[in-house]
Amino acid sequence: MNQTLVTVLSGYGAKAPAAILVQACGLRLLLDAGGPLYPGQVCDWYQGLDVDAVLVTHDHQDHIGSLSKLPDHIPIYATASTARSLPAGRIWRELPTRGTTYIGDIAVRTGLSGHALGGVWLHLDVGGGLFYSGDFSCESLLFPFDLPPPAYLALLDASYGLYDQSHHVAWSILESLLESHPALLPVPPSGRAVEIAFWRQQQGFEDWSMDAACYENLTRMISQSSDLLLPGVQPALRELMPRATAFDPQAHLLLAGEPDGCQGKAGELIRDHQAWASDPNNPSDRLLIHTGYVAPHAPRGTHTLCWNVHPRLTDLRWLVDIVQPRYCMPLFTQMHDLPTWRNVMGPALSLEGHWELPATSVGVV
Repeated sequence: MNQTLVTVLSGYGAKAPAAILVQACGLRLLLDAGGPLYPGQVCDWYQGLDVDAVLVTHDHQDHIGSLSKLPDHIPIYATASTARSLPAGRIWRELPTRGTTYIGDIAVRTGLSGHALGGVWLHLDVGGGLFYSGDFSCESLLFPFDLPPPAYLALLDASYGLYDQSHHVAWSILESLLESHPALLPVPPSGRAVEIAFWRQQQGFEDWSMDAACYENLTRMISQSSDLLLPGVQPALRELMPRATAFDPQAHLLLAGEPDGCQGKAGELIRDHQAWASDPNNPSDRLLIHTGYVAPHAPRGTHTLCWNVHPRLTDLRWLVDIVQPRYCMPLFTQMHDLPTWRNVMGPALSLEGHWELPATSVGVV
């Protein structure tokens, strides 16, 4: 029987690039190839690494940003939506958004992860089952989350740590802030940008504007298969187009990339705003609101809230109940308050970062 080894190369104990090595059936597979989330973040997990293929869950920097560091001959498995963001000229093979693909003798099952357009979780039918969630959300207004099968080992997105409030809390906070102040939200263009615009529009407000990068991702959502979105969402997104076509820097709510507030249109707007606000004759009341992970170098915001594009603690507990793993590791977060984590994950909680899986297969794909 083939031995299965799983090693978290990067992503444990901090909000860090995602990279997981799986050795099974004579193959070395890399799950995600994340790059640094901010300038200066250590990211050297790929040095000296030799793999047969890379499987990527979605198109965000901390999951695909180091693909360019890997040799060009290594094939990349990605959904068609994610493949649009791969380095130019790279060899890639399509993963279904829902279905099974064979890489050698390894059956890889995929399902939508509720986090980004065409983003998927991965289930490898090796060693009793390996489930890797990638980034996921059960509360998205746009994207479905498909239930995964059981697995011996579960590696789960826990980017928001012990946060455990419903999306209604974030909605209420943001709505209250916008009642009295204009605001700028630095956001991932392919992430929550469109969702926040959609939420605002559904409330009956047309006081928002998004930059060109966010608009490009809105057009992708409209042009691709409606199966990638929740029922009824695609027609509703089309109603955003007239408002989204041209960026209005004077709009009440500005949505602009990138989320660190230093790069992209958001960085430009923040620098211009800081220069303008420093003039005592031109006081400004526009808020700078971060809606997720805040990088150490990010401009200091007036407010920070968690838009639920990552799971709450309740969602992690629910997913552990679904997958029923023997071992489970929370990824992409600092592991403070271990007693609480043990209470949530139960006896499955594992802090090792390296596992040898049993030789038998769960046989669910």
